[in-house]
Amino acid sequence: MNNQNYSIRDDAVSFPVMVDGKIQRLTVSARITEREQVLLSSGKLGLLKVVEKSGKWYVQISALLPTEQATGDVKMGIDLGLKVPAVVVTSTGKTKFIGNGRYIKYIRRKYKARRRKMGKLKKLCAIRKQERKEHSYIKDQNHKISRKIVNMAIEEHVSVIKIEKLTNIRQTTRTSRKNAKNLHNWSFYQLQMFIAYKAALAGIKVVEVNPAYTSQTCPTCGERNTAADRTYQCACGFRGHRDRVGAINIMRQPEADGKSLSA
Repeated sequence: MNNQNYSIRDDAVSFPVMVDGKIQRLTVSARITEREQVLLSSGKLGLLKVVEKSGKWYVQISALLPTEQATGDVKMGIDLGLKVPAVVVTSTGKTKFIGNGRYIKYIRRKYKARRRKMGKLKKLCAIRKQERKEHSYIKDQNHKISRKIVNMAIEEHVSVIKIEKLTNIRQTTRTSRKNAKNLHNWSFYQLQMFIAYKAALAGIKVVEVNPAYTSQTCPTCGERNTAADRTYQCACGFRGHRDRVGAINIMRQPEADGKSLSA
């Protein structure tokens, strides 16, 4: 329904519903955080949708928020991976390793082991509950990682964030029998979307770039080399973390299609 049909207070939402063929106005209590109140009060309200998830009801409200585009020439490159979820480099020379991929993989293995045990006992409802818990955990991690990335971008006065084009990530991420299932399950897309919408709220542009050879190309001389595990070394004398090399080269890559990533 559009914003002409509903109203929002600090602790409640009121909207029309159909009951026995008649339209009645329903007012329900709602937990609206301080941040949500600020966003709703500062933006132009759009469609409202009521959805049910895991036995709980949620009100989803779209809002068009005014943003001021960040200016300046500072850029940021992000290399996504399994062992380190995100390695961030700025054109001012700052580097940050964000997230603990090993611990995330450990948690996912625990959930998988529980589901396997429940599967043998035919506990289908319990399996679905564990799946929801795992998805919730990964979503929370992606929110935290993306928030740290965007906060760093704001602090460094970044105007453009460059991230690898997702259609190439399965080819550019190191694959092995050990990592195959983790790569398939890892929510790169969700993390990228979280980065995009948080950056948009800060007026920072997010663009996709072609990540081909970004982890193999020396940032100093341009020669291509194969990293030994996580260490990249070139004959010119450059030495560094393989994922940091990828982030540097992603930052320097031209935009893939000239369009910013939609939040």
